[in-house]
Amino acid sequence: MREINEINKCRKSSGFYLNQAELIDILQQGYQVALKRAALEAFVRVAFRRKGRYEAQELAAMVRLAMKL
Repeated sequence: MREINEINKCRKSSGFYLNQAELIDILQQGYQVALKRAALEAFVRVAFRRKGRYEAQELAAMVRLAMKL
């Protein structure tokens, strides 16, 4: 959170790019996206029981599934 607040600071005006409500809203949206992606990754790893090695057909299926989320 400290890093996000640091990036959100406007150097020239000593203000912030986003106010606190806007920042919280964006973080909540990003959290939902990250959670969906993590769930998909966990599902794929369990379903295919591999550690990062996928065939072209498997990758295509993952992309199609991700597009539906």
